[in-house]
Amino acid sequence: MINSINIDRPDELPSNFNEFRLKEIILLTLRDNSGTFRAIYITPNESSKSIFFKFKIDFKLPALIATRDMNRDHILNLGDFEQKFVNLKDYDKQALSQFPKHQLITKSKIKRGKILNNRQFKTLSDIKKGDKISAIINDGALKVEILVTALSDGNIGEIISVRNQNNQTLKAQVISKNQAIIK
Repeated sequence: MINSINIDRPDELPSNFNEFRLKEIILLTLRDNSGTFRAIYITPNESSKSIFFKFKIDFKLPALIATRDMNRDHILNLGDFEQKFVNLKDYDKQALSQFPKHQLITKSKIKRGKILNNRQFKTLSDIKKGDKISAIINDGALKVEILVTALSDGNIGEIISVRNQNNQTLKAQVISKNQAIIK
């Protein structure tokens, strides 16, 4: 949500600047609520000309804010946060802006009123390393189900490594909390 933007005009612009056509804008820096960008123009003789601008912006971004104190190893739920708009200078590029797709567990204590970010959480995986799961092998009309051990954590839809009882390492796609399909 942009409240205002002020662009500082360079000291000197070409005399025929009104005839230039804007080709693209490249953001160069953005720190707190100001930054610089490069505007590339096409001149009347079809050559490119770059002009550098400084700007100030009053901009708010959506972020999830903790509504209560949370201890380490707390499973995040809907009552623990609310979505608010925060100033760009307070925003963290790893901030959570929408409800996460996977269950998250806090890595450390989080104070009420703080912006939630990815670094503060680990994912509660559907399958954990060392879990015994059933794996299905499809070979045309033949389906074989075997018991395997997960060699890494994984969520539904992800591909993980598993080991069968013959110590063979295979790739499997997680389809539920205790089942995978061998690829």
